[in-house]
Amino acid sequence: MRIVAILVASAALHAVAESPGDYASGVPITPSGPDALQRFALPFEAYRDARRDLSDVRVFNAKGEPVPIAVAAEPDTAKEAPRTVALPQFAVSTVAPSPGSRGTEVTVRTSDGTLVQVRGRGVAAKTVVPAAYLLDASKLDDPLQALVFAWDAAPGTQVVRVSIEASDDLQSWRHVGSASLVRLESGGRVLEQPRAAIGRTKAKYYRITWSGSGFALRDVKGELEPLVKSPERSVTSAKATPGPRPGEFVYDLGARLPVEAIRVVPGEKNTVANFQVLARDRPGGDWVPVGTSVFYRLVRDGVEIESGPLEIGRHAAREWMVRVDPQSGGIGSVAPTLEARWRHAEVVFVARGDAPFRLAFGDPEAKSGWTAVSTLVPGYKRGDEMKIAEAKLGTVENGAVRGSNLPAWAAELGPRKLTLWAILLAAVAVLGFMAWRLSRQVR
Repeated sequence: MRIVAILVASAALHAVAESPGDYASGVPITPSGPDALQRFALPFEAYRDARRDLSDVRVFNAKGEPVPIAVAAEPDTAKEAPRTVALPQFAVSTVAPSPGSRGTEVTVRTSDGTLVQVRGRGVAAKTVVPAAYLLDASKLDDPLQALVFAWDAAPGTQVVRVSIEASDDLQSWRHVGSASLVRLESGGRVLEQPRAAIGRTKAKYYRITWSGSGFALRDVKGELEPLVKSPERSVTSAKATPGPRPGEFVYDLGARLPVEAIRVVPGEKNTVANFQVLARDRPGGDWVPVGTSVFYRLVRDGVEIESGPLEIGRHAAREWMVRVDPQSGGIGSVAPTLEARWRHAEVVFVARGDAPFRLAFGDPEAKSGWTAVSTLVPGYKRGDEMKIAEAKLGTVENGAVRGSNLPAWAAELGPRKLTLWAILLAAVAVLGFMAWRLSRQVR
């Protein structure tokens, strides 16, 4: 009897033990160096094939043993206000050149390089016209990631194409960015796009030029990089299918992505419309409003400009819908495109055991194996996970989940439950046989 119990318990434990073969998809992981803690970005396929709560995500070592894993702290859903600093500005004037003219003269404080004044020299009778602006960033220690402009815009719609150059000596200049500054009036609303991204730039001086008519600049703020830099966003585009009602368009992102921003791109140029964005978590579910914004695609002075994304915090869904406001005047005959901006979750794991390691997902019976990131990282502080060595992922290998060829009734139970039931029935049969033998001996 004791031997039978031991055999049954051993078989049951073997049946519930996890192995990489239990999962539909796998990805080889190559650690970066010998560090005990490693991290990687969860691939797109995991959002497509894993369970909705990602509870069936595992990391196995070479022996097929699961190792501890944790999701790094996700970026805040509420965007923190960017750090900005006002930049002193000086207008550079154009004057008709004259013999002996020195052009524009710049006065710089020699102690720290601060820009003191800029004045034009030329024919005094000529009217000076601002043709560029110099910005002084010599007192900044941190690099800038964008410039935010405030200008005296003309009534209606105005688009100003600006070009940004950087220099450390006011002699040699390098191009660091360009953008279309937009002020748009539509339906009594005013929409502005005053930001110009310049990447990660560290320079003492910036020069702003523009194309088209006059540009009356009021002030410029430099936008500093965030103190803790979050992972870059990925962009997934989807084409529209007609919705159940006129003016509705439905989009399938291909996976349940944690979307943080949505952008609607009108299909035809010179289109401005108000769109409502909705999402649903499962097919056939109710549509939940996510946000409303004016999206546009315009051509001004030969330059095509498009509206930026709508920040929505974080909303995980696969299916999305946009509704066009019927009072917007229509969007033409071409359906708009949807762009979703999202971030891959960062997974931290303990490189216990021998390599190669393997990421696995896609098992409907798996229980959650996640632990808190503060448990894995000693003395954890928010953002520390981004300092951990980044492992490399290989190509996603898709296979069939164990038991996928079973009949429908059996597939619903799952291979593990079927195995446990089989062991239980076998144990009952063995015990019944032993009881029958014992009863015969007693007689």
